[in-house]
Amino acid sequence: MELFQNGYVVAKLNIDGKAYDSWPLSDLSNDKIAESLTDKADDEWFCRYDMQHIVPDLNYAKMYLDYCNRINFPAKILLFASLNNTITVDDRVNIVEVMGFDCIATVYYSYLQSESNEFKLDLLSKNIHLNKNGLANSLDDVLSFIQIRKKVIASGVNLEDFWKETPVKISILDF
Repeated sequence: MELFQNGYVVAKLNIDGKAYDSWPLSDLSNDKIAESLTDKADDEWFCRYDMQHIVPDLNYAKMYLDYCNRINFPAKILLFASLNNTITVDDRVNIVEVMGFDCIATVYYSYLQSESNEFKLDLLSKNIHLNKNGLANSLDDVLSFIQIRKKVIASGVNLEDFWKETPVKISILDF
């Protein structure tokens, strides 16, 4: 299966037990520049397209990261790749580290990180171990997680099920 580079997410890493906290400026109030950057993403991508809040514009991601750095928000640009080729990017970027593979609803909600403890025995039975970032080590591991999750939901267990499970590969870029 081919993964397509869909775009970028600016995030704080390893926050509150999560591998990443996406678009951290959106939580700031009374900061005109942060609000302007958040509004730009909403207007140009998030509210216009059916997407997981992944931006296909590297210049915007760099501008967002620069402002995070200026106000001492430690953040990185992450490259998200998925099986979906609707929106793709082909920028030449330097990948520092592959964080792992996740199963997301949007970049704000990871099914894998939120629910992996509930499926721990099922995952271990398939020899799936999460890495130091709390993410899977391969696309196949995430696809197995999705199968397990769907089976459990079909059995009647009440789990968050508003959005489609989207397997993604997440890499940290160097800037």
